[in-house]
Amino acid sequence: MPMFSASTLSGALAAVIVLTPAGIGAADEPPPYESATQAYRQGVSAMTSGEITSAVAALEYAAGRGVLGAQLKLARLYAAGRDVPKDDAKAFHYFQEIADHYADISPSSPIAKYVGESFAALGKYYVSGIDAMPLHPDPVYASGLFRHASAYFGNAEAQYQLGRLYFDGAGVEQNPTIAANWLSMAARKQHPGAQALLGEMLWQGNGVYQRRARGLALLTLADENAKAKGAEPKWIHKLYKDTLAEADSDVRKQAEALLPTLGGPTRAATKATAPAARTLTKPAKSDPALTAKKPPQLGPVDLTPPAAMGMSVGFGASENGLGFQP
Repeated sequence: MPMFSASTLSGALAAVIVLTPAGIGAADEPPPYESATQAYRQGVSAMTSGEITSAVAALEYAAGRGVLGAQLKLARLYAAGRDVPKDDAKAFHYFQEIADHYADISPSSPIAKYVGESFAALGKYYVSGIDAMPLHPDPVYASGLFRHASAYFGNAEAQYQLGRLYFDGAGVEQNPTIAANWLSMAARKQHPGAQALLGEMLWQGNGVYQRRARGLALLTLADENAKAKGAEPKWIHKLYKDTLAEADSDVRKQAEALLPTLGGPTRAATKATAPAARTLTKPAKSDPALTAKKPPQLGPVDLTPPAAMGMSVGFGASENGLGFQP
């Protein structure tokens, strides 16, 4: 894991100063926004009003000047492809900007969760690849990104994705025990995919000790949590329905009794509570951490995860993947 010295940080800041286009253009031409933070706020306001074109312009201005919130919003926009045309290459670029600049920030920082999200997103791109860049699939490198996001930032999506890699033997040596450990960490955070895959493993006894009631309980939670998020993957619902149909009445009763111990409500509470009440907490729109312009305070943080977690990773492009310049 790379360490940052004072000289390295000074050099990085110097590079930012050199690359900042503050002095480019006619001397009498005023900047389009009062400040990068003001541009970010205007972009958020325009996005709320449905003025997508002006919102993207303002966010790009702020993102180019290091505003984390703008970089994150653009990355999510281009990755989702709902309000703007889907563009994985641009999404990758903004996620990479965040990961490169904040990789060593303390996991207790208020912006750490956004950095963890960026590492997880980058890992998924390295799993699938991006034809337009081109970025070639590199599951080995992806596993390192997931491992950093999982062990250092505690990101549930990364823990789930790393568990999948160990389950499939993609980029790492296949190991259902390690897969179950990572999936369990994400499942405790109510990650639907992790609950579903771990539930299936327990139901089938696939590489782990078979516990059908616990497997069904996890699949039940996965189905409910996925619905609460508003976009349930078809594979989760199908897996839950197929398993439920196969379970006898005793196993169903045992599974229902286990729900509260796995972080879910009792069956009665589930019926009385609207699914929306169980959605994951989203970052507040006014989160001041997202508009912070100061660089992170990089101290002598040891980023090497415990031996059981595997190797440390770097954060540039891999041998098989090319970096993206918009």
